[in-house]
Amino acid sequence: MQPEWRTAYAMSFSASLILHAKPPSVLPNETTKLGNAPVSDSSKRYPSRRETLGGMAAFGSAAAAIGAEKSQAASGPKQNETAFKGKVGETFDESTPDYLPHRKKDPSQPNIVAIMVDDVGYSDFGCYGSEIRTPAIDRLSTNGLQFTNFRTTGVCSATRACFLTGLNNHSAGIGWLTYEDSGYPGYRGRLASNAPTIAEALNDAGYRSYLSGKWHVNSAESSTSAGPFENWPAQRGFHRSFWFQGHSTDFFRPMNFFEGNESITVGEDFYATHDISGKALGYVKDHMAVQPDAPFFLYIAHPATHSPLQAPAGSIARQRGRYDRGWDIIREERFNLQKELGIIPAGTKLPDPNPGILPWSELEPERQRLYARYMEIYAAMVEEIDATIGELQVTLDELGILDNTIIVLFSDNGGSPDGGLLGSANLLSGRIGGMSLEQCLDMFDDIGGPDSYPMYPAGWAAASNTPYRLYKHDSHLGGVADPLIVHWPKRTASEEKLRPHYLHTIDLYPTLLEAAGVQPLETIRGMKAKPLHGRSALATLKDADSPEIRTEQHFEMEGSRALYSDSWRLVSKSRDPHAADGWELFNVTEDINETNDLSGKHPEIAARLVERWEELARKYDVFPIDSRSGRRKSMAAFLSGGTRSEWVFHPPVSVLLPEAAPELIGRSNNIEFSITPYEAQDEGVLFAYGNMFCGRVLYIRDGTLFHELALRPHSIIDSVSIPEGTQHITIIQHLTKRPWKGRYDILFDGKRAYRQHHDRLLFSRAMQGLQIGANHGVPVSSSYQHAFAYSGTIRQARFHLDTTPYTEKEIEYLLKPPFTSGR
Repeated sequence: MQPEWRTAYAMSFSASLILHAKPPSVLPNETTKLGNAPVSDSSKRYPSRRETLGGMAAFGSAAAAIGAEKSQAASGPKQNETAFKGKVGETFDESTPDYLPHRKKDPSQPNIVAIMVDDVGYSDFGCYGSEIRTPAIDRLSTNGLQFTNFRTTGVCSATRACFLTGLNNHSAGIGWLTYEDSGYPGYRGRLASNAPTIAEALNDAGYRSYLSGKWHVNSAESSTSAGPFENWPAQRGFHRSFWFQGHSTDFFRPMNFFEGNESITVGEDFYATHDISGKALGYVKDHMAVQPDAPFFLYIAHPATHSPLQAPAGSIARQRGRYDRGWDIIREERFNLQKELGIIPAGTKLPDPNPGILPWSELEPERQRLYARYMEIYAAMVEEIDATIGELQVTLDELGILDNTIIVLFSDNGGSPDGGLLGSANLLSGRIGGMSLEQCLDMFDDIGGPDSYPMYPAGWAAASNTPYRLYKHDSHLGGVADPLIVHWPKRTASEEKLRPHYLHTIDLYPTLLEAAGVQPLETIRGMKAKPLHGRSALATLKDADSPEIRTEQHFEMEGSRALYSDSWRLVSKSRDPHAADGWELFNVTEDINETNDLSGKHPEIAARLVERWEELARKYDVFPIDSRSGRRKSMAAFLSGGTRSEWVFHPPVSVLLPEAAPELIGRSNNIEFSITPYEAQDEGVLFAYGNMFCGRVLYIRDGTLFHELALRPHSIIDSVSIPEGTQHITIIQHLTKRPWKGRYDILFDGKRAYRQHHDRLLFSRAMQGLQIGANHGVPVSSSYQHAFAYSGTIRQARFHLDTTPYTEKEIEYLLKPPFTSGR
């Protein structure tokens, strides 16, 4: 007879299969199950992009794929190749063999599954006080342990670096994100090469390591099909990997996924949460089929709930009306439930609303309707994660390994304020003043689907972070306090499920190593390995009365600084290290959510902790503090002009991801295509940069050459008839006042056929990179469908960019556009 929870999950997944418009797409020769309903279709496959463009052959069998990825990965468990002890004669009959020893699995070694979710706030799971339905996650908590004082770094790349290396994020090389190498040890934008990953450490002891999901610890410029590869998952210990590099991905039609070191195109029924989980389960099933005597480490890094907020239509529909009450009531209800659950002390006070957050009752009805829709999508994304976690539990139980598998579930930072106070149906439109309420309402039915790039308003992020203040990007607890659940039935059976012990992300690495009986690596790639900064909390898992392992931890993110020391928490009031307004001081034993600033009452304590913070900052590569705005930092490489002005392509070529592609918006450039003589029937995309949410495209249709600059719902279209026999097409973007004003010239065979001036160009960060000869993924223009590949032949495409750095005056002009959309 099935355990009761297994029966419940089987029923819930069967219902989910009926309610979803489409099941998750599946991988070659694999079976993906939603509850008891298997879905198998060998026709749905992940071809390489080169195959799509007429290049390399299709992937082979799953076994061949395993072999190919192993050849790219770290060497795995070492064999004892000591001196030969046998006898070598001229024939086998005259010789004595000496076999290499085979590593036997230690029965006490657990399998390890680490699940990291993205931008999920402290209160977004049911067991942490949410109204969002998360039965699978709640089951993990009920049968495991739930931590109430777990801390991260405030942004995704930095927390991932902490988890993967066991080091404070600056010491691991990632003081912020991965846009660029800022020139200092703590801000390289990639993992330090002398910092072994947890996968590398576990592999050395016989584990097999797998990754599915978001990587985002690799430098932007190395995110190309030609590498360099030394910091990719396959080279950092993951034997098999299905992953993407950037901070975000389109959930339905991404163009940034890799398998091992190979760029791939996903299937038509793709939804990131489903397919990342499906791939992960496929890795586990393959592993148990062929290597059941070896333990495994599986890292599932979900991009949900990072923007864009996108979910299956049926999942969104199931949330309808649940958030009409608004963020004030939701926040208060979560706060009260947290008290009932014992997550926070009964005497805790709910902080005042974060600055700028309006009471829900003061919003006009249409704005309430729109904002409720954003939160419905967010809740749907969380529920989709929960469904995959339920399926993971079922799968591990069916394989007979659930009891001796450690499942660690946590978020990378607090709820995100990136949507601003108003949210948007297209987050990328913020650079031109955003979208008006009317424009968003016109898109209402599309919001959350594949033709939108939405983000909820900060009022919902504040509710996500209940009971704490502020958000992601901050060192206040709203940015760094996150859920952590540990499930390991074989070792964590305890009546007391809540753990108030203070843990930081860096502590997970040594905890998991000790649970596996593995020592940290002393050397890596011929270098002395950095010693771990984290401390093992294994005793905490076993005993609720175990002592604290961590009584001090420093924080710095985008200039926001903090120090936890015993009962005290010191937090900077601003991001400017030279600001006169100084620091706040809180006694977090009595005031867990930073509501009562005691810096005036205890200036001597504040001064001592400031001095200690500075000591730790020097020790852990925090200096120099980069207090530039996030927008200024994210655009630093663009503003500096980069180092490459010439790009030449001979199609077919793989997509260039946005981090590594030439910047075709906001800079003057000449683009020239050499084609076979144009004929009247020729049509299709010559180049596509970005997508409809921000992009630029040049295509031919019905004898007309179209150039479109898109930033949904806005677009600028230039067009001109193209003569038959044309062999050279040139489009010149000349900016007269960067980035907002300029003109376009179109030339056929060197002769100008068109010129148009524009006083209000569109500008933002394109998120889908550059494609030549087609527009796969999300289209730039609504004027065509599918890839709309060019039917003629492109012999060569040449791009010349103006790489002149932006002046300070131009930067000010860019950051404060001369127009808004009247939001």
